[in-house]
Amino acid sequence: MQQEIDDYVAMNISGKVLELCEKYYDDRVLMLNNGVVFARSMRESYDKQKGFVGSVKEFDIKLVSSEIKSNLVELTFLYKMTGHDLKVNEFIGKHVQTWQFGKIVREEYVSINS
Repeated sequence: MQQEIDDYVAMNISGKVLELCEKYYDDRVLMLNNGVVFARSMRESYDKQKGFVGSVKEFDIKLVSSEIKSNLVELTFLYKMTGHDLKVNEFIGKHVQTWQFGKIVREEYVSINS
């Protein structure tokens, strides 16, 4: 599982959000965003993120911390993204993921005030 997590992190840092969505999210993944259901499937997540990803001109993403306990993975990233309008959006996000058979079956994203 470490190899998959390392690849997930590398893809996220590279801004390949849609590609990692297709590669690592289970078809029936449950995704939460700050406690609210964001998506109930990989396809729904992909479709919702596609517009956002398309609005980003430049990704500058750094892994701040990672913790792995069995199949529970906690990844925290510093996100700095520049839109096509040149506005910069900077924030810290924590992803708490449950992995099964090389796929993420549940993810809770939490925004952290920096």
